[in-house]
Amino acid sequence: MTISSSSNNQILNLISHNKNATDTTLEKLAATRELTGADSANLMISDALASQISTISQNVQNANETVSMYQIADSSLRAMSAGTERLNDLSVRYNSASVNSDQKAMLQEEFDAINQSMQDIANQTTYNGINLLSESYGLDVSGLSTLSIDDQQSIGDFSQSIASLSSTASSRINGATSDINNALTTITNLSSADSQVSQTPLDQKIAQINSDEIKLSASVLSQIHQNSMMQQSISALLV
Repeated sequence: MTISSSSNNQILNLISHNKNATDTTLEKLAATRELTGADSANLMISDALASQISTISQNVQNANETVSMYQIADSSLRAMSAGTERLNDLSVRYNSASVNSDQKAMLQEEFDAINQSMQDIANQTTYNGINLLSESYGLDVSGLSTLSIDDQQSIGDFSQSIASLSSTASSRINGATSDINNALTTITNLSSADSQVSQTPLDQKIAQINSDEIKLSASVLSQIHQNSMMQQSISALLV
């Protein structure tokens, strides 16, 4: 049985489309400085505001990438959590006194297949070629290779570890989203000031940035995650 990782590709495609649209709007925003005249004071003020907006816009782009990376990681962790639940079920059955040797062999075979699929997910969860489930991102997945069907304690400990990592990913997503919202508020305030010396108020450019273009739709991601979990269940039934 193979645990599907197609949700990662769905999320990555959604993120790529979302990020390209957002980055284009922010670049236009940072570059817009159409002054009413050649007044040097206006020019200096507009330059200063544009510099601040450019810096904050870059921060928004960085935070958006952070959200993207941890959304991908969280999707994989959820898939691995579902896989771990199945490993625990197999372990309970394997250690039952009513199971004969042939049945144990079948349970062991499925256990090994799921374990390998989970290791594949851990190795293939990447962003721009960089593995996300690593110490570099605070999401180090370890202990998979040592899980044993006759050791329920190790499976339970691994399950708790995955839950903790998923919590970390959610925390990073929430933090980055908060940074984005705060940055957009600051950009709006700066654009209002710049509109006093500009023919084209930057707050009109801000209006182009819909919140759904900055952060991924929670409902869409929830559906993708839910679909992934359903895939896990269906695959288990087909064994």
